Amino acid sequence: MSTLLQPVATYLTYHQAVERYQALEEIGIYALVKSCGPPTFPFGEGRYFQLLIPEDNLATAQPVLALISETEAKNGQLPLACPACASPAVEPSRNLSWVKRVFYAGTFVYGCSNCGHSFFI
Repeated sequence: MSTLLQPVATYLTYHQAVERYQALEEIGIYALVKSCGPPTFPFGEGRYFQLLIPEDNLATAQPVLALISETEAKNGQLPLACPACASPAVEPSRNLSWVKRVFYAGTFVYGCSNCGHSFFI
């Protein structure tokens, strides 16, 4: 009898999907990493991935996945600081030329109020 696979995490980067896959494999749960979301241009797999596990392993996998999500949330809350002077006085740059807007498309450009350095994330 076959069991259905249930998605436990979607829209992950490849690194996040592999990290969760390996954590589940350590406790004996075999998972499937599958691409999802819009495809990359011009051809290729999706930019995002999802993690699927058998539905009878959902209860066992939830504590491991919750711990990984908590760790990532804590790491994502680090304050933004200037890479040149380490000052936390940074704010988004608003007056960018059209060349910089095209060049930095898809990123966020910040400027330091302390030293004037501009950087992108």
